[in-house]
Formats: sequence, structure tokens, C-alpha cells
Amino acid sequence: MRDVVDILASTAPKLPKVLVEQDRILLAANTISTNVIGPTFRSKQYPENVSKSTLILLYQLSRLPNTQKLWKKDLGDAFNDVRFFSNNVSLVEDDWLRLIKQWLISDKEKLPELLTRLVPPTTAGIVFGVGATSARLEADRKAQLNLRRIATIVLAMDDDSCASDLPAILEKIVELLAATSTSSPSSTTRADIYLLIRALVLKTSPIHLAGLWPVVNTELQAAVSSVIAPDNSMHADTYNNFSTLQACKLLDCLICIAPDEFQLHEWLFVTDTIDAVYRPPNSEPTSLVDDVSLELGSMALKSTHFEGNNVNHSAQNQQRRLLIRPGSIEDEGVYGRKDELMGKVLRPFFGQLSIFAFESVYSMGKPDVGECKSLLLHDIFDERSIVKAL
Repeated sequence: MRDVVDILASTAPKLPKVLVEQDRILLAANTISTNVIGPTFRSKQYPENVSKSTLILLYQLSRLPNTQKLWKKDLGDAFNDVRFFSNNVSLVEDDWLRLIKQWLISDKEKLPELLTRLVPPTTAGIVFGVGATSARLEADRKAQLNLRRIATIVLAMDDDSCASDLPAILEKIVELLAATSTSSPSSTTRADIYLLIRALVLKTSPIHLAGLWPVVNTELQAAVSSVIAPDNSMHADTYNNFSTLQACKLLDCLICIAPDEFQLHEWLFVTDTIDAVYRPPNSEPTSLVDDVSLELGSMALKSTHFEGNNVNHSAQNQQRRLLIRPGSIEDEGVYGRKDELMGKVLRPFFGQLSIFAFESVYSMGKPDVGECKSLLLHDIFDERSIVKAL
């Protein structure tokens, strides 16, 4: 079957030359869609059975004139399937994103439609017991999936394509950030909101993001402060391990990309002066990150790990990069215990961020946007962090 798909993928672009007449081209496209594409996406093995050739074949079909009705439903069903986020990230990066972009060109209402699926958190009618827990988990799962679908769409679109939808997106973000540990959906969805914000920052010009910064600054300050909050505090209930990790990654992304308006508030989070490198004796930290780092007992900014793997401002490596990335501070995904997350990610991140940010700026390099997008896709398509229904 795979050999057949490979052959079809290579011949699909040539259908207009071979078949000439539009009716015959449509008949051939319909036959391929009905017998190859549709059964693949509806299979119980989806998405494991989706190969690169299948996606290339579908992309070539989508480029044939007047074939939208033949492939749009199959692609929409695959995208909305709960198993979509089990797809291989390399396939998503190379093939799925351009397919989704092609889909959105022919149907511009998909993003607004997804936004309507995000319902504000509610505490009305919440009771205790298995039934209430099951309902909350289901609401969390739906919100997570829809937030990740929106983030995927934002990454698939051209830069600034979602600028007109930003007010509606921001409204939904503000609604969902009001969630608590007992609401439905709950504060578990916070991490997925941070994923969406990272996508917006990477794909939208700063001029369009003015309304986002008050929300982001407030949320990041609360999330970073929660790291040193007592386990029985309200912050500890609101920010779980994955939310805290994604908040750190959002801050990391903002410092790397350095949008204009965020730079005005960057000093709240990191020390952006020479004090980051040469700290005066007996000085008190002025930034939130350094304050948290001091609380964690991890102010050794020039650790061996940091110097060996993170700082490289030679002429061959002038791009500004993320601090939490392979080869630097390694992230293994979902952390069940807070002490594990603290030891592997949070302590080194908070201890190194100010000096890393300072030296990155003075390297005069451009941000490595490609790496930022790639690592974001890995987080979006990490289904371990999606709530499992009871």
C-alpha cells in the first residue's frame, strides 16, 4: 500500500497534464481521496499509519483547482481527531503545517470556530465525587486540545495572519486565566494558554500585541512567584508542575525574541545591566528571577554546566537562542514531582537566566526563531501533558 501511495504522491502534480479535462482530473482526485486519504485518517491506527507520502499526496491534491470539497472534510476530521497530537513532530513540521495552511486558505472561519469551543470556567453546579472529577477532567481535556489546535493554526499561518482575530483570542485567554483548581475547566489549562501565547509571540508583529502584555506580565509574575510558594498556598493549587515549566519557557521565549514592548518590562524579570555578570558584593536582587533564585539557594550563576554548554558568542554562533533547549538546560517533558522539576530545570534556569539574557543581547545576534518554533511544536505535540479522561 505504501508503494502505491508513493507512486500517487509523485504523479498527483502531473494529473492536469495527463488527464487534461477537468472532469477527469476531479474524478481521479475523488477516487484517491475516497480510497486512500479517507480510510487512512479514519483508521484505528491513525496517526501511526500516516506516512510522509500520504501527506505529500494530500498536499498535491489540495493544490489541484476545484478539489476543495474532496479533501477538506478528510483533513478537517484528521485535525479535529483527539489523536491528532500523537503525530510525529517531524511530520507536523515538514508536512502537516503546510497542509493546515492550505486548508485555512480555503476556509478562513476555522480559527473563529475553534475560539467558540473555548468556554469560560464555571463553578456553578460543581459537586464532589467521581462524577464531578470526571466532568472537570473532560472539560480540561477539551480546552487543552482546542488551545493546542489554535496554537497549531497560528504556527501554520503566515506571519500576522491572525492579527484580526487577536482581540477574540485575548478575550478567551483572559477568561480561561480566571480558572481555579476547582472550576471547570480548571487551572490545569494554564500551561496550554502559555503555549498559545508563545505561538502568538513567534508569529505576530509586536505592534499587534499591545493588548497582550498586561496579561502576560501579571501572569508571569504570579507563575514565577509560585515556585517558592508554600505547598498549601493558593499559588501551589493554581500552578502545577507543567504550568510552571511552560511559564518558564514562555519567559525564556520572550527574552530570546525580545518584542519591543516586552523589553520595557524585562527588568521586572531579569537583571538587564552589567550587574547580571559582575554582581556587587552584598547586593540584593532587584529582579524577580534573581530573587527566586536566591530563595532557591542557587545563585551560582557561573556553573560549569552553564559555561560549558550555554555561552558561545563566537562569530560562528551569533544567533540568540533559548536557555531551555537540548544541549543547554535539558527538558524531559512532564515532571511528576516538584523536586525533580526543581533540580533539573528550575534551579539552573533561574540561576542562569539573567546572565544568559545579558550576554545574548550583547552578542548582537538575531533570535533563532526556527528553533523556538520547533521546540514549541514539541511541547504542543507532547500528549503526555494532555489530561486523560476517567
